[in-house]
Amino acid sequence: MSLSGRRMGEGRQQRGVPVWERLQLRGRRGSLRGMPGGGSHARAQRSLFGLLVHAWLWASSGSSAQVFNLSLSVDEGLPPDTLVGDIRAGLPASQQQEGGGFFLSEDSDDSPLLDDFHVHPDTGIIRTARRLDRELRDHYSFVAATLLGAVVQVEIRVNDVNDHSPRFPRDSLQLDVSELSPPGTAFRLPGAHDPDAGLFSTQGYTLVQSSDLPKNPGGPFFQLRYGTPGSPPSLPLEPLDLVLLRRLDREELAAHELLIEAWDGGIPRRTGRLLVELRVLDENDNPPIFEQGEYRAVVREDAQPGAEVCRVRATDRDLGPNGQVRYSVRARQVPGTGGGGGGPVGDAAYFTVEELSGVVRVQRPLDREAQAWHQLVVEARDGGVEPEIATVRVSVAVLDVNDNPPAIHLLFLTEGGAARVSEGAGPGDYVARVSVSDADGDPEKEEEVTGELGVGLGGGSISLSLEGGEGAFALRPGGPPGVFFLCVEGPLDRESRDLYELRLVATDSGSPPLSTVETLLLWVADLNDQPPRFTQEHYQASVSEAAAPGTAVVWVSASDADEAGTDHARLRYALFQVLTLCNPEALSPSAECEPSFTINPESGVISTIRTLDREAQETIELRVVAQDLGEPPLSATCLVSITVDDVNDNEPIFRRQVYNVTLAEHAPVGHCFLQVKASDADAGIYGFVQYSLYDGFQSDEAPPAFQIDPHDGQICVSQDIDRERDPATFDLLVKAKDGGGLSAQAFVRVELEDVNDNHPVFDPLTYVTSISGQTQPGTEIINVHAMDRDSGIYGTVAYELTPGDLSSLFTIDSTTGIIYLTSTLSHLEPTTLFLTVCARDGGGLTAVVNADVTVHVLWTALAPAEFERPKYTFSVYEDVPEDSPVGTVKARESLNSSEPIFYRISSGNLDGKFSIHPWLGTIRTQKPLDHETQPMAVLTVQAQLGSSPVCSSTEVNVTVLDVNDNRPEFLTASDEIRISQTTPAGTALYIARAEDKDSGLNGLIRYSIASQNPGLFTIDPGLGVVYLSGSLGGDVPQKHTLTLVAKDRGAPPRASLLMLTVAIEKQEQSPALTFENLVYQVEVSESLSLATQILQIQASPQHTISPMRYALEHSVDAAAFGIHPDSGWLYLRRQLDYEATQTYHFRVFAWILEDRSLQNVSASVIVHVLDENDNPPTFLHDVLFLKVEENPIPPGVIGKITAYDPDSGKNGQLSYFLLSDGKFFRINPNTGELIGWLALDREHQVHHQMTVLVTDHGSPPRNATMVVYITVTDINDNSPFFPQCLPGKEFHIKVLEGQPVNMLVTTVFAKDLDEGSNAEVLYSISAAKQMPLKESTALLLLSGQQ
Repeated sequence: MSLSGRRMGEGRQQRGVPVWERLQLRGRRGSLRGMPGGGSHARAQRSLFGLLVHAWLWASSGSSAQVFNLSLSVDEGLPPDTLVGDIRAGLPASQQQEGGGFFLSEDSDDSPLLDDFHVHPDTGIIRTARRLDRELRDHYSFVAATLLGAVVQVEIRVNDVNDHSPRFPRDSLQLDVSELSPPGTAFRLPGAHDPDAGLFSTQGYTLVQSSDLPKNPGGPFFQLRYGTPGSPPSLPLEPLDLVLLRRLDREELAAHELLIEAWDGGIPRRTGRLLVELRVLDENDNPPIFEQGEYRAVVREDAQPGAEVCRVRATDRDLGPNGQVRYSVRARQVPGTGGGGGGPVGDAAYFTVEELSGVVRVQRPLDREAQAWHQLVVEARDGGVEPEIATVRVSVAVLDVNDNPPAIHLLFLTEGGAARVSEGAGPGDYVARVSVSDADGDPEKEEEVTGELGVGLGGGSISLSLEGGEGAFALRPGGPPGVFFLCVEGPLDRESRDLYELRLVATDSGSPPLSTVETLLLWVADLNDQPPRFTQEHYQASVSEAAAPGTAVVWVSASDADEAGTDHARLRYALFQVLTLCNPEALSPSAECEPSFTINPESGVISTIRTLDREAQETIELRVVAQDLGEPPLSATCLVSITVDDVNDNEPIFRRQVYNVTLAEHAPVGHCFLQVKASDADAGIYGFVQYSLYDGFQSDEAPPAFQIDPHDGQICVSQDIDRERDPATFDLLVKAKDGGGLSAQAFVRVELEDVNDNHPVFDPLTYVTSISGQTQPGTEIINVHAMDRDSGIYGTVAYELTPGDLSSLFTIDSTTGIIYLTSTLSHLEPTTLFLTVCARDGGGLTAVVNADVTVHVLWTALAPAEFERPKYTFSVYEDVPEDSPVGTVKARESLNSSEPIFYRISSGNLDGKFSIHPWLGTIRTQKPLDHETQPMAVLTVQAQLGSSPVCSSTEVNVTVLDVNDNRPEFLTASDEIRISQTTPAGTALYIARAEDKDSGLNGLIRYSIASQNPGLFTIDPGLGVVYLSGSLGGDVPQKHTLTLVAKDRGAPPRASLLMLTVAIEKQEQSPALTFENLVYQVEVSESLSLATQILQIQASPQHTISPMRYALEHSVDAAAFGIHPDSGWLYLRRQLDYEATQTYHFRVFAWILEDRSLQNVSASVIVHVLDENDNPPTFLHDVLFLKVEENPIPPGVIGKITAYDPDSGKNGQLSYFLLSDGKFFRINPNTGELIGWLALDREHQVHHQMTVLVTDHGSPPRNATMVVYITVTDINDNSPFFPQCLPGKEFHIKVLEGQPVNMLVTTVFAKDLDEGSNAEVLYSISAAKQMPLKESTALLLLSGQQ
């Protein structure tokens, strides 16, 4: 064993020869310790001695030496002879009691071990020889060996104590900092050093606030920042920065004294301090400040240039040049002057300021009359490099001297401002306002400005005196100084004196005084003091109601006694109708009658201004006022009574021209659903109205289904009406005739409303299909179909399976009628299943006879053929010839099958219009098609694999496309109507109606007029309503023949014609009535509540103030709205639905209630419906079944989820999300594409079920969910294996000799995790030739002798 020592120095191993020593006496070193360590001789001796010791230790122990470790520690600074430890503690307990002492080995000759410690040679007790200093040496190590050969490696660690304080390199330092230094500026400071280690070294710094300094309310200016952010605590706390927290201000505080304290982590902790004296350097950051915010001064206008005006003073808190202030006057140019001389100058040109003293002096002569005040802007600029500037306003008032005479200003207060006064003016009445002024100033006011009496030299106050007038006029003070009023003092009489000459004298109080004289001539005007007088107080007259407008009725006359030829004697007549209520039978009892008369304002002749109506008002009371033109005017009144003589001049008038009404089919006979009303303003027999009803607008026969009460206009049902049998719309004509033979007509359109009176009917009633027992869940089995003759929700059919035996194995799509398999059939034997399907419409009626579905479940070795798609959609035009191709369906056979596939149409081809090629699958037409009879055919096509009884099916939807093979047809080829010549423009005259059996654009009819009087008639292209668009007055022909065209939108279009004759009947013209707008448009939200007012329609009559009435046309669009007949406010009657109708077009009618001879006028109304998020998204299927082949790679897109939302914009924008099974599948949130995210293994999981959420982007959003079932289909990806024999092993079989041939030896079987044909296993023997194997059953048989 080699014993050697190591000395712990500066982290590296030191060379040296180990020295072993036998300590004989305490405190005595061994003899080898004193040997020189530097010579080769000494090294050789020590080496030799070491070899001897090694040999001795080996001999004494008889085996290899044992080495033990002993770690000791002692605090630094303890007194000498402090116990450190016992070397024996490092030995095992069994060797600690053995004696013999120790041999020691140090690192080298210069080891301080024996200088710093005493080691007892016998006991091994270690004590300190002197006070230890960890900062000089923190670690000792040596090796001790016993006589028995045990070696103890001793490590002594000196523990640190907190015996040093942190200390800065110097006690104080000085910093110079600009007062413009921004917050966040850091100043580097020297860090403190502490020789101690760890927690006893420098741990942080503190900025000490002196207790005798007041606390700054704005917070501290500085803070300390030390250490590198993110560095471990063991690293030095450097750098140390003094950080400025807020801006310094030298003017507030020029120096800062900071005390920084460094502290360690001892308890108690030690500290060190650094004094930082910080001087704030001055910057030019203070502008000059004037002692006053504004300076005011006065100066005489005759002051000479150079005269002192005032002195300004400003101070600057900065030092040196930054605080030196110089003054100047800021030049301000007079607006409108250029830079050249000769024009007016600004205030700055009249004064100057001394640069250093700030004395303001006059620079050029002043003129108070030109400018009484001057305002200067004086600048104070300091001497900084970038000087600061301050300004102050100096206002200088110029004192006046008396150099201008007074001025007299005269303003007449009479009519027209002329020098006239009425003879009726009394004492005290004002004639004129006289004001005196002097361009010179008021001495008293100027004394107030200057604060010194006697300085002003202006004219001062002005005195005014009146001469002439002989006491008829006088001057009176007007309140403000210098204002007087010329007033009437005595009575005036124009007849005795009509002209006065007056003199006004104004004198100022200047020294010497100046005066002015003004002469005026004042006329006396005549007074209007005589009122007019009528020749009669009450006039009476009569006029026929047939009198033409402008007929003179009566003449009234009045005279005035004032001076002839003047306005006082000149008269004007005015007519006022006495408040008289009209006939309650003609108008509303509270309505006032419209004025019917006028008066010539100069002659007094009263005449009619419109056609009179005795039925509205039989007697009219008028009040005539005669008024002169004087001021104030005088007047007189008289009463005029006029009686209107009656004639028969009114025909019946319907309240509406067009009535639209809905009637439920099968309404009981006698049910009255509409009352039409016509009124006649005439009295007696001429006002009695009777009603009659005609079948159609052009028929003279009564309708068989309806009748009308001739007296009250009630239209009632006269026979049973069936919407599916009879027309869906009836057009009726109602005529009203009075006792004098006058008549009117109105149109009535009755639309039958469907009721749920038809049950769903299956077509066909029985369905038969076959499926394989291997059919997977989700497979479409067959499609049943039922029809309901009703419309709307009553014609919508929903399907459901009637519960029965094994019906739970299937489900049916309630909308399409497709039956799906929901469970495996592996547990069933070949059998036949019977299902019953019930159909229910939206009104709750069910099919009288349910559909019977027979499903044959067959088990075959081969899987049935499968169609490539579960549903096919084809389209074909209705005019294609027979035997035209429609489309091709395709089914795939299983991989292990070579049988052919045969196709047939199993259902949906009742009329035999289609055929299918038995092995190509091509569908062709077999008979002519007709879109109008059958727009769509739903076929069920089956595919059969060879002679297998199992077949698969698919649904084929064939859409028969419409061609334009039908033209629109009018109900009649010609018709004639009669209208009055006074019919106003905009009146609806006729409704043309044509029908087209085609659909889409081919059946969309647009109406037009082919030949007409240009601009006289128009037709609504969508509704077919003919309107009068021009006036029938003048030379308009009395008969018009219109060619009405009904044309569809097909390609090419088809059309038919209707000849409409319009006969014009002459009548007296009535005043016109017009709407404010021809077209009204408004936008409303579909969420508005009923009865909400949305738009006000207003019409205005000409030459009349009679009340009007409003009504809406009877149309589908107008049915959703109502109108207040008096105010014209349009309101909601039905709830709007943007998804059903986005825009409503209809017309509104207005007529004058009083004048029955005036036809109504119309205007168009367009209502745009704004969408709200009121519809949730809806999936196309309630449940979706998908199939996907297993694949070792992700399959990608496997299907698409489709939902729709009838809302628009963001309300209809959809996003898709998966709520479950997010491991294997993902979904495209925008398109709804379902994506296979991971590889699918059918053997691991066959079926997947997930929930899809679709949500729109409305506020708040709406959403819906659906369930998707995914079946993973098999591919041949698994090899067969024998469960009896593990892979790589052999299967041993023992057979006794002498056994017969074909004896069963054993049965082996193999498994394949695939399914169907992929899992069918065939057996064969590849090595042995004497043992045949049955291919299908894996029976091993003997084939010969053993």
